[in-house]
Amino acid sequence: MFKLPSFLPKKDKFNQLLEQLTLKAHESAVQLKIYTQSKDAAEAAKAGEEIKRCRIEGKLLSIDITRELSMSFITPFDREDIQEFASNLYKIPKLIEKIRERMEMHGMSNTEGFFTPQIDLIVEEAETLQLMVSALLRSRDFAQIKDKIAILHNLEQRGDDILGELLQKLFREDLSARELILRKDIYDMLEKVVDRFRDVASVALQIVLKYS
Repeated sequence: MFKLPSFLPKKDKFNQLLEQLTLKAHESAVQLKIYTQSKDAAEAAKAGEEIKRCRIEGKLLSIDITRELSMSFITPFDREDIQEFASNLYKIPKLIEKIRERMEMHGMSNTEGFFTPQIDLIVEEAETLQLMVSALLRSRDFAQIKDKIAILHNLEQRGDDILGELLQKLFREDLSARELILRKDIYDMLEKVVDRFRDVASVALQIVLKYS
């Protein structure tokens, strides 16, 4: 018997995909902390592989979301918001893998804790993001969502302050041009990761304003 194609999304399909993509952002942040702070070479190498896995799986999830958007007539939120939300989420594990690659390529380490303040902030953002996304997709608790959005924006502002302090200290140190350029490069890339969490929060705020 001929069946008409379904234009309705499968139950919770978008929620599941977005939550999984959020999890990849969180996992990659945690693994970056392990990669840069572990004193055990084998543990650091394993964390590097996990970062790579998160980026690959995040890309596949992002593709799945785009496919579901093209196949579904009805979506839980505006499809443009879902696409932008997913795109910003995927940029987090993507950027984190680029940081790992850059550090590995140039033989850089974090033995003196140069990158720890930014990475700790990123992990805090990732934890807050998970709570925000859960509230957005499951409970629709707009008060809680707004609270987490405000926290993410405050963390991003703190990231700006941290970057400023790190750069001031960097330019006061007696470093070779190579070391200065490489460290500044990593600082800037970490700052971009910090900013991506803010971007996700901004899309969430758009959704809240439309549906509250």
